[in-house]
Formats: sequence, C-alpha cells, structure tokens
Amino acid sequence: MKLVVTVLNKIELLEDLLSAFLEIGVSGATVIDSVGMGRILSHDVPIFAGLRSAFPGTSPVNKTILVATEDEMVDDILAVVEDVCGDLSKPGSGLVFVVPVDTARGMGSGI
Repeated sequence: MKLVVTVLNKIELLEDLLSAFLEIGVSGATVIDSVGMGRILSHDVPIFAGLRSAFPGTSPVNKTILVATEDEMVDDILAVVEDVCGDLSKPGSGLVFVVPVDTARGMGSGI
C-alpha cells in the first residue's frame, strides 16, 4: 500500500483533479487546506518579510490531497496529477510524492 501526497498550488484545479481520480477508480481522498513554509516566513514573520522575492510562485493557500491506494494504482494516479496540473517541474506548480504505508486501519472496504 502507498500514500500519494499531492500539494496543489492551483486550487482552482481541485475539482478537475478529484473528478479525474474518480474516473480511474480512486474512490476516496482526504483534502487538507495547507500553507507552505515560504508563504508563512515571507508574510507572517516580520524578520523574513524582506525575503518575499525569494519565494516566487508561492500561493496564499494550497490544497494537500492524500490518497491511500494499492501499489498498482500509483502510476495511474501520478499520470492523472500530471495531466491535470501540468508540468510539475515549473516553480509554483505543486508537487506529488509517494510514501509506503505499512499499516492502515479504519478505511472500510475502500482499500
């Protein structure tokens, strides 16, 4: 089992991404409001306010999407994320990463 974590900077793409997940058989995801470190440091910590230009492309808010899935679904999920979000190598476009899950409970029959 894997956990696919997507940090979506362009939050206007959230509905498209979740719809695309449904199309490939992902029936559950957790969406969390999130803020990146660069945004907090450059806007909320006075000593770092001068660093705003050092964090180009930072969004005021992000959405972090968590999908626990079987290993064989990971490539499809990554393809959907890149299809909806575009080139993730561009600054400010977001990111996606995958981590192993050793144990999961309370997920019903979804996995």
